Amino acid sequence: MKLVLAAAGLLLVPVVLVAAAVGAGAGGSEATGPGAGGAPGLVVAATRAGFTGQGLRLAVAVGLAESGGNPAARGANPPTPGCPQGSTDRGAWQLNNCYHPEVADACADQLACAAEATYRISAAGSDWRAWATYTSGAYQAKLGAADQALATLAAPTAAGGVPPGYGTPGPCGLSPATDYARHLVTELFGIADIGGCAPFTGHIANSDHYPDAGGQAHAIDVMTGSNSALGQQVATWAAANAAALHVKYVIFTGQIIDFRDPTPAWHACRDPASSCAQNHLDHVHISFTANA
Repeated sequence: MKLVLAAAGLLLVPVVLVAAAVGAGAGGSEATGPGAGGAPGLVVAATRAGFTGQGLRLAVAVGLAESGGNPAARGANPPTPGCPQGSTDRGAWQLNNCYHPEVADACADQLACAAEATYRISAAGSDWRAWATYTSGAYQAKLGAADQALATLAAPTAAGGVPPGYGTPGPCGLSPATDYARHLVTELFGIADIGGCAPFTGHIANSDHYPDAGGQAHAIDVMTGSNSALGQQVATWAAANAAALHVKYVIFTGQIIDFRDPTPAWHACRDPASSCAQNHLDHVHISFTANA
């Protein structure tokens, strides 16, 4: 990124975003899990940093043009008048270590922190002249990918319902809300190992994994293995978007948040011998409401 002048006029793309909400609930962790880079990772990190509307669209497009959304990207620069020893562009938004020494390497390499620095440097997404891919116009080739990522990660409003085309047929399929959430988890966190409908075996009685009268289940198990930080991200994301995604409750590592409660909050599973307490250490269980 280097300082040159340019201007571009683009249309605003209205999107209702799925907030990552990492660092709160379920134990809270700022760790970046697998699949957190690329366009989906840029969307989540930029949203969390405060970007909205046109600024968000540009943040994703510029990040893709600069690094492909790679949090560990490095770009070496030759000596310049302001940086006689040369310099290095770092992270997804290629934050320069000479022009922006206040941004530590560790911050530049972490999407959430880098997004916050980018938000500040770009004046809340209103001034992108410090990025060469913006001033050269190279970012424009990434607007399509940015729009696709924004649309993919767009959540319905609490009253708006699930986008059409989701839901899988019985006799052991997934309800529309369940199937949509499964899709979002894969796109956002890069997780493909997700359990869904079970033919009345392997779970507790009346489990939401068992198909209803219409042949559709209302639960997924997002397998995260030993990566508890990734599991915490998924659990926190699901809880943060419970209304929009029609989540009934979330369980992970002996903790549950039930949105049928008057004031939902994370708490320990009440029976230490229960499935809730013992069987959700390597995966996040997400149940969805019956009418979604």
